[in-house]
Amino acid sequence: MKITAAKRIRGQQYALTLGDGDETIEIDRATFDHSGLRIGSDIDGAQLEALLQTATYNRVRSRALYYLTDRDYAAGELVTKLCRMTDRETATAVVERLCEVGLVNDRAYAARQAQNMAEYRLYPRRRILQELQAKGIDRDIAEEAVAALETEDFELALALLRKKYYNKLSDDAARARTAAALARYGFGYDTVRRAVEAATEEES
Repeated sequence: MKITAAKRIRGQQYALTLGDGDETIEIDRATFDHSGLRIGSDIDGAQLEALLQTATYNRVRSRALYYLTDRDYAAGELVTKLCRMTDRETATAVVERLCEVGLVNDRAYAARQAQNMAEYRLYPRRRILQELQAKGIDRDIAEEAVAALETEDFELALALLRKKYYNKLSDDAARARTAAALARYGFGYDTVRRAVEAATEEES
């Protein structure tokens, strides 16, 4: 079949007319330009399939780069997000390439996220590990990021008490409620007990 017409439909997207106009495909200009094809070129089924696959890959890659301008992503997290617009194979291929060129780096991402969760959210190590894995970080990389943290859970629990539970340790019932809140936050029993005792002493 022959490419008989190309019409711009929006932005850099073009509609290519094939043959007598019985078939129209949508493709971005960059993919078409790099293909070496032109209006009047003959194209067979295999070439057409390859052209459409390249166009899909480029479209997904552009979306991935757009996402990365907003914030960092873990590789698995980005694949999942891209799967909303394409198949998993294409999404994985795009993200693997971004990993190769250094635009996506799970180890650096995990280290930054772990530090932020400890410093700003006062999450304990166990919760940080869970949060990183929920974002698609491999367990070994997540454990490495958590192990590199300089803060201890006791310090974080005490900081959280000072920040959110000041004056809520006045009696046994209040202390029990506060301890339960810290446990739900992810702190272990021993850490909760030590932190509540220390904060109670500070208040008294």
